[in-house]
Amino acid sequence: MKSKKAFVLLFPVFLVVIGMLIAIAPSKYVVPVIMYHNIDYKKDSALSVSPESFERQMRFLKSFGYNVINIDELASLLKNKKPLKPRTIAVTFDDGFENNYSSAYPALKKYKLPATIFVIVNEIGKEGYLTWSELREMSGNNIVIGSHTLTHAYLTSLDPAALDKELLFSKSILEEKLNREVNVMSYPLGGFNERVKEAVKKAGYTGACATSPGKKYPNNDMYIIKRLRISRTCDNLFVFWIETSGFYTWIKEHRDED
Repeated sequence: MKSKKAFVLLFPVFLVVIGMLIAIAPSKYVVPVIMYHNIDYKKDSALSVSPESFERQMRFLKSFGYNVINIDELASLLKNKKPLKPRTIAVTFDDGFENNYSSAYPALKKYKLPATIFVIVNEIGKEGYLTWSELREMSGNNIVIGSHTLTHAYLTSLDPAALDKELLFSKSILEEKLNREVNVMSYPLGGFNERVKEAVKKAGYTGACATSPGKKYPNNDMYIIKRLRISRTCDNLFVFWIETSGFYTWIKEHRDED
């Protein structure tokens, strides 16, 4: 409790520091796009965050006035080179696990926060994955559903026909079943190259999420949106604050230079 109070008292100071960093070094600022997979209790998995920790993190974003947007909106802002509001952030999930509905969705609803869930279309309805009814409910309540392709294939290894199938079929199936446009996707295992990126554009997507492509890629490309994987280290809200500051991507990309 003492650490929580100390954090609340020091947070205005942190905001001033971040504001100064943005003013002094805007090129080092990257809109934080945080990535989750499972919201569950698997302590041995680097892709799991507990429901309690996830709710604390969402409460943190709400309490401290973050401008939480979905990937559709972020991709549009990047494309049109529009200025971003202070503390803009996006929340994303990969794979489409059922616990995104049972454990994450209640917290998102509670704090009225949008998010984007990228689903593997061929896994929908299977054990441990989201169902069509859950997806329909969420897509009507502030949650954008995006494609994580048809089978979660590593896209750079596919021939042109197979690549088009993964991108086009997943998009059309989601649009038909959800009765909504699907404009965004995320690259399975973070795998992409220029050929894949062009195929994504050709398939009609307006934005795509990578994972951690590295500093050689620009920070404002709507087809290579950089993300930060949230792990159990972010159970500590101070760590979570650092990772969502907008400067952690730059730090991560440069810390191994020497």
